[in-house]
Amino acid sequence: MGLFGRKKKINDDSNIKRFTEKDREWTSSEFVEHLIKYPDLPDGDFVVMYVNLLGEDNLEKEMEKYWEKRLAESFISQEEFEKLKETFNQRFKKIRMLAQAKK
Repeated sequence: MGLFGRKKKINDDSNIKRFTEKDREWTSSEFVEHLIKYPDLPDGDFVVMYVNLLGEDNLEKEMEKYWEKRLAESFISQEEFEKLKETFNQRFKKIRMLAQAKK
C-alpha cells in the first residue's frame, strides 16, 4: 500500500524502451554493443534488429574491435577473448539464419 492506502502503480519503462528500440535502424557497431549489453534478449528481437541493419554486415569485425579494446584495457584475458569471439560468432550465424528464414 502507498502512503494513503492505495498501491502505487510503477511503470516498467525498460520493456517499453526495448520494444521501441528494436524497430529502429542499427549500425553493425550498435547491434554488437546491444547484443553484448543484453545477451539474454530473445533471438527474435535480434532478428528484427538484423533485418533493420544499416550498411554492410560487419558484425564479426565490430565484435572483435569491441573485445580487443576490452583486452587492451585488461578487462579480459586473451583466453576469455577467444571464448567470447567463438560464442558471439555462433550467435551471429544463428541470427542470420533466422533472418533468412523469415524472408
